[in-house]
Amino acid sequence: MGYLTIKNLTKKYGDFTAVHGINFDLEKGEMVALLGGSGCGKTTILRMIAGFITPNEGTIEIDGNVINSIPAYKRNVGIFFQNYALFPHMSVFDNVAFSLKLKKMPKDEIKKKVEDILELVKLKGLSERYPRELSGGQQQRVALARALVMEPNILLLDEPLSNLDAKLRVEMQVEIKRIQRHLGITTIIVTHDHEEAVSLADRIIIMNAGHILQTGTPKYVFNHPANTFVADFMGFANFIDGKVTAVDGNRVTLTTSDGINVTSSDEENDELSVGDEAVFTIRPENIVVHESMEPGCVKGRVVTTTYKGNQTRVDVGNVFDNGIHISSYDYGGPGAGEEIYFSLPESKVIIYKK
Repeated sequence: MGYLTIKNLTKKYGDFTAVHGINFDLEKGEMVALLGGSGCGKTTILRMIAGFITPNEGTIEIDGNVINSIPAYKRNVGIFFQNYALFPHMSVFDNVAFSLKLKKMPKDEIKKKVEDILELVKLKGLSERYPRELSGGQQQRVALARALVMEPNILLLDEPLSNLDAKLRVEMQVEIKRIQRHLGITTIIVTHDHEEAVSLADRIIIMNAGHILQTGTPKYVFNHPANTFVADFMGFANFIDGKVTAVDGNRVTLTTSDGINVTSSDEENDELSVGDEAVFTIRPENIVVHESMEPGCVKGRVVTTTYKGNQTRVDVGNVFDNGIHISSYDYGGPGAGEEIYFSLPESKVIIYKK
């Protein structure tokens, strides 16, 4: 049993079930990401843990104690909202100290706690400023400090980086991870961004339509998605139909409608049999471009190339019915209208039964 344990958690709104019998746990000091699209139930789970929503079924336990009947303000759960929810008429100090004052904590103790947490989030010297005088990243740090100053048992982060630009997002990913590791606080982060989840979390829980589809370490889920939905969510952009024509242990060959053989040696291939209708997928960045036609290569024709700064997207047609997408970090190959030769490394191909 973990430090935070969720058992059979279910939430219904009339005939609609937002969360279906969810089970998971977190060890003390662990950070887990709930990852999924809008409406998948991840924020509903967060709000049930916080005490803002009452589950229809199931239990929430912290350190072995069921907290379902404990009101939100007594749960000692820190919450970080995506819109920060700072009081605009209060200084940074007063925003962070607000909950401590409600508990009627001695002034000297409040001052010490607020100063310590502001230093931890790198806002030392800004305590007298107001939210309107801060950058977006600084406002976010104030909200984080306010959630942490109460020394919560659990920290809940609801899309914490969604309002920041790309550069600040990366900076705050580093900061959140640093602070969480420093404090050793058990944390759940809700996000729809798989890169954010992979960067921050010790484990990822992939959700869709109120169900958990896969749980695992970021590296495992990133490289071994359980199904096509998870694969799509984790960045596998190519999904091409075919039929399984050979199976040799975990080495499986799929033949597409245009007669091209694609082989996968993924460790999860043990459920596939010859004759199965299936689909193969591969990340665009794992496709290898060759200068000429070599054994094992596939020939196509470049439709467009799109330079994106850190990579080039190559859209290829005349192959696999609807074509295939390639991403290259240093592309110097054929341009639009020219033939292209590429291979699909079998260690990077995944085949799913339809």
